[in-house]
Amino acid sequence: MAESPKPTFTLVSWSLDDGEAVHREAPDTFWMPPKEQRESLRPGDIAKLMFRMVLRDPATGEEQEKVERMWVGVTSREGQGYRGALDNDPHYTRDLAAGAEVAFEPRHVIRIYEAAARDKRG
Repeated sequence: MAESPKPTFTLVSWSLDDGEAVHREAPDTFWMPPKEQRESLRPGDIAKLMFRMVLRDPATGEEQEKVERMWVGVTSREGQGYRGALDNDPHYTRDLAAGAEVAFEPRHVIRIYEAAARDKRG
């Protein structure tokens, strides 16, 4: 069976959701890695972030908001935060793609790729 084509909405803007805030609202259902792990990422580590995107339907001009959880490979540490490269293509748009540079903070990290975390512990 052929895969259906991805929807192609126009990206208006995007931001990162604060995972710590979401965790405070639903601590029993929204787990996050410990703060110490989120604050000690190194280049080569892989973190999952929540991308909140405002998208426009090119056919109707209507805007909608979507949230996608995507992986970002850490490329550098910058002060208390990080820089990384998006490792996924969003489902709803082609205007943000793998390789895009992303600046983020420990509060945005909702998962750490376990293989990377295991390797780090040695």
